[in-house]
This record gives sequence, structure tokens and C-alpha cells, in this order.
Amino acid sequence: MKNMIQNLNIILEKVRDVRKKYQDLKQRNQELEVRFSDLKVEADIYKLEIINLKKELEGKTESTKHSMLSNTNNSSDELLEKLKLEQNSKNSRLQLQLDEFIEDIDQCIQIIQSKE
Repeated sequence: MKNMIQNLNIILEKVRDVRKKYQDLKQRNQELEVRFSDLKVEADIYKLEIINLKKELEGKTESTKHSMLSNTNNSSDELLEKLKLEQNSKNSRLQLQLDEFIEDIDQCIQIIQSKE
């Protein structure tokens, strides 16, 4: 009988330990959900900034293109091509940064989903 009581006490202690760990995990999960929500908002802000930057850059490219097209000499054509290449390079870098940011967010989503 004494051995049975000891076993029950051990089981009770383990159950309490498991329950405490569950509560800790539940609290951590809630913290991660809040952080994930913050990251979603931040990602949306970055997406809007990138869209605005793209529009601004396209507008600058168009205005540059129109002003450069008025000159018909070869140097202006070369300069226009150089500007186009620079603009494409900038756009590519922005797109790469956006893709990396989205990939980081996807990894966060996967981590949170795997914890659930």
C-alpha cells in the first residue's frame, strides 16, 4: 500500500510538471502569435513601401525617358540605356529584398504552425 501511495505521488508530481510545462508552452505560443501578428503588419508596411518606391522609380524613369528622348544624339541614347540598366538593377535588388523578407515571414509562419 505504501508503495502504491509513493507511485501515485510520483505520478501526481509528473502530472503537475507536465501541466506547468503545458502552461509555459501555451504562454510562449501566445507571445509568438502576437509577434507573428506584428511581423505581418510590418511585412504589409514594407510591401506598401516597396510598391510606392516602384511607382516613384517608374515615374522618374518615365520623366527621364521623355526628357532624354528629346535629344537625338548618340550620347543621350547611351545615357538612357545606362539609366534603364541602373533602374532595372535597383528594381531587381528591391525585388530580391522583398523575396527574402517574404521567405523569412514564411519561415516564421512554419515555425509557429509546427509549434501548434
